[in-house]
Amino acid sequence: MSALTTLGRVTGWTCIAIGGVQLVGGARGEPGMDGDATVDSHVRFMGPVFAGYGLGWLDAAASPEPDLGRMRLLAGLMAIGGIGRLATRATLGRPHRFHDLLLAVELAAPVVVEALGRRERTTP
Repeated sequence: MSALTTLGRVTGWTCIAIGGVQLVGGARGEPGMDGDATVDSHVRFMGPVFAGYGLGWLDAAASPEPDLGRMRLLAGLMAIGGIGRLATRATLGRPHRFHDLLLAVELAAPVVVEALGRRERTTP
């Protein structure tokens, strides 16, 4: 199994799990989240959307030759989410420390996908 396939599967299943936790647990499912009804409603709505995003990762990694173009797109979307987190920091301040880890993963995703894609293209 290629490293890109592994990355796509791990990312996909992780996103599906996170989406499930968001749907079931709402705002209480994530450290540092305030639990008013508006935030809880939004988190529960976004859970299935995030799970669907995970399905995109699984589908991109499903073929014997992973779809690098789609993986780049998905990683880019993740990085745009990270940019959104940076906008929160600039306008409202630093969120819970857990979001530091999420931010690092989100901004690193395109770099990791590109590095693995290049490595697999040059490996015979």
